[in-house]
Amino acid sequence: MDRIRAPAVFSRRKRQKGMCSPNLSCSYEIKFNKFVIFIMQRKMGMTRRAFLMELARRKGFRVESELSDSVTHIVAENNSYLEVLDWLRGQAVGDSSRFELLDISWFTACMEAGRPVDSEMKYRLMEQDQSPPLNTPESEVPSFIASKVSQYSCQRKTTLNNCNKKFTDAFEIMAENYEFKENEIFCLEFLRAASVLKFLPFPVTRMREIQGLPCMGDRVRDVIEEIIEEGESSRAKEVLNDERYKSFKLFTSVFGVGVKTSEKWYRMGLRTLEEVKADKTLKLSKMQKAGFLYYEDLVSCVSKAEADAVSLIVKNTVCTFLPDALVTITGGFRR
Repeated sequence: MDRIRAPAVFSRRKRQKGMCSPNLSCSYEIKFNKFVIFIMQRKMGMTRRAFLMELARRKGFRVESELSDSVTHIVAENNSYLEVLDWLRGQAVGDSSRFELLDISWFTACMEAGRPVDSEMKYRLMEQDQSPPLNTPESEVPSFIASKVSQYSCQRKTTLNNCNKKFTDAFEIMAENYEFKENEIFCLEFLRAASVLKFLPFPVTRMREIQGLPCMGDRVRDVIEEIIEEGESSRAKEVLNDERYKSFKLFTSVFGVGVKTSEKWYRMGLRTLEEVKADKTLKLSKMQKAGFLYYEDLVSCVSKAEADAVSLIVKNTVCTFLPDALVTITGGFRR
């Protein structure tokens, strides 16, 4: 089990490579002087806090490592208003009204916008009898119960409207890369996570929204967290720029070529289809020869007009024998 979890730890460390220590000063341009942010470490952890501080500084925000008189905004994660007040009392702060006490969702919104956003009611930490829930107004709360989301994709209704494409695209890149490496466990992990997020009727904007959902393992959560905070996945970008991945992606696009053949060609030093076709030592199978011969036609999608034409031919043929039969085009169309 430890071996399976290791890559998640590695990826988290890799993302943090090059970050400044909280105790060291990095020279970033401060764009928003009126905002001085302090991120509470309580219930967050030192590593995550250091990552968020570094991220905010890169975006032009002023972030203090220690609570001081210059701080204007205090950001907390998974802490209630009373818990933050109690923590401030422990720091010998008598008047907490001079601070904006905000949920981490405000910080995330700022990072996504690349600038300070208004500290609306939904972001503020306040006593329960004075305010609505911390996350969003009740009308915006997703109308589903996470614990009732089936772990089996065949039991989930999924529309064509994918609200979480930025996540699922990254997952599918990761899954394909693991497929090329013949790592079925990790490949399935990302494919299942993509299926779950495609099912959600709302876009995920904060980590708490995936709590209780099935198939959200450490590696998956790591990618989601980075996309929420950075807008993209550094791991997915690395995969897209990886020479091995690009070669396997190209080779397997040929009809009749799988992972084993791609591995063989890659080890031979081949990187393009032109190099494969020029290598006279290779013995291509009948399917592979057809794959190269009709490559351009095979990799292109069937147009709607072509699909309709085929549908009409099938319908006319079927109706010859069953006049009341109903013929419907379904699925994605590839030759």
